[in-house]
Amino acid sequence: MKKKLIALMMTCLMMGSALVGCGSNPASGEQSSGSQSGSAEEPVEIIWFVRNDMPEHYDEVMAAVNEKMKADINMTLDLRFISPGDYNDKMQMTMAGGDEWDLCFTSHWANNYVNAAGKGAYLELTPEMLKENAPHVMETIPEKFWDGIRINGNLYGMMNYQAMYDQCGFWFDKQAIEEQNIDLSTVKDWDSLNAVLDTLAKAYPDKYATRGGGAMSAEGFFRKEWLSPVMNYPWLCYNPETKKIENEYFFEENSEFYENVKLWKDNNWTPADAATLKDENTLINSGKILSRYSRNKPGVEAALKAASGRDRIQLVLSEPCVNTMAAQSTITAVNVNSKHPEKAIQLFDYVFSNKEVANMLFFGLEGLDYELVDGRVKRLEGCWKVPQWELGNQFNAMLTVEDPEGVWEETIKGNEEATLDALFGFVPNREPIETELATCEAIWAEYKDILMWGLRDYQEVVPEMLSKMREAGLEKITSELQTQVDAFLAGK
Repeated sequence: MKKKLIALMMTCLMMGSALVGCGSNPASGEQSSGSQSGSAEEPVEIIWFVRNDMPEHYDEVMAAVNEKMKADINMTLDLRFISPGDYNDKMQMTMAGGDEWDLCFTSHWANNYVNAAGKGAYLELTPEMLKENAPHVMETIPEKFWDGIRINGNLYGMMNYQAMYDQCGFWFDKQAIEEQNIDLSTVKDWDSLNAVLDTLAKAYPDKYATRGGGAMSAEGFFRKEWLSPVMNYPWLCYNPETKKIENEYFFEENSEFYENVKLWKDNNWTPADAATLKDENTLINSGKILSRYSRNKPGVEAALKAASGRDRIQLVLSEPCVNTMAAQSTITAVNVNSKHPEKAIQLFDYVFSNKEVANMLFFGLEGLDYELVDGRVKRLEGCWKVPQWELGNQFNAMLTVEDPEGVWEETIKGNEEATLDALFGFVPNREPIETELATCEAIWAEYKDILMWGLRDYQEVVPEMLSKMREAGLEKITSELQTQVDAFLAGK
């Protein structure tokens, strides 16, 4: 009897110890940080789509990244690259088809953030969700910028932190500029810019003087003050003098831009297929394109060289400004149908805050993709290359041998001191005008490339386009947005 009693007591003690152990296991719930390496659970895999060509040494780099991630947070990353020319179409199919994924790159200019969120493709990220799962993101990015990506007061993405202000620039091939003894300090207006392009076109007839219009932030070229197009649509532009949303205002203010991109096209200074060109990188990296629009920021020349392997000279063409489009320039969203949304947010926060992993994603592996020279990155031939501003916090990046000293400090200071435009944070409620807006968006898609690449005279194109839009309900859209803008400004 005594032996049976002792055995029973031992059994109870063992069961109690097991219960205590289960109750105190920190890996049993969602974690925003900390190691789960001791967990018996299978690692959670997060699928993340980014807009870039597949980099070299993918298997080697991702193996190292995932070894670190698995040890730290018991997660792995399936980082999927889609070429820039295909990104919009493939993401549309991916979102419409219900494919399995967790995170994706989105913005106002690629894989449109507002449109995708409005169609229910992205998960709403509540303050509680972000505070718990993305504390480093929320502590790092200044509060003033978050209003730029709110839709009806809600967040549907996390900003990738980089230079948040917009400033128009134009890069030139340094070798070509030096060979032709061109003084870029003389470029102060369209005529002087065209004189440089004319010189390049005549000196290098087998190359293109410029990439052309397209992605240019036309509202900033040779202007002291930026314009405020709602949702980046020039046919819905806010006029600060009249305090009205106007349909012709943007085009009138930027008539010189449209005239000059047509001049570039007519003079064959741009590729013949500029409006449909999907792979500009091959032309740029081979030196076939001698200039291009480029957003200006501290260290931009080093970044341009890293991307193409060629030396550039950056020309600044506008004053800096933070508008809603700048805030929406690079965002990471969560799939509304993600099987593990909290984990996806945690992984983003981990990449955002972990400098070791961030730099593996930014530069690849030491010895394979780069070497350190006095503590700075010197890329090797055929190395891993990705856009750092798509992957969390660019300010975690090690300096390269080309970077000027203090580049990140200067950029962060610029973010903190930057002023916001009059409509910063205004993201319209599309619901009352969704049908009309969708039709006008389709009409804009029909004419956008014609205007931006100078395929026809803008004085013919704009009236023709606006006439179709008015038949589709442009006046209703403008009136509704005016009401919303008035309320927005009154509440500031």
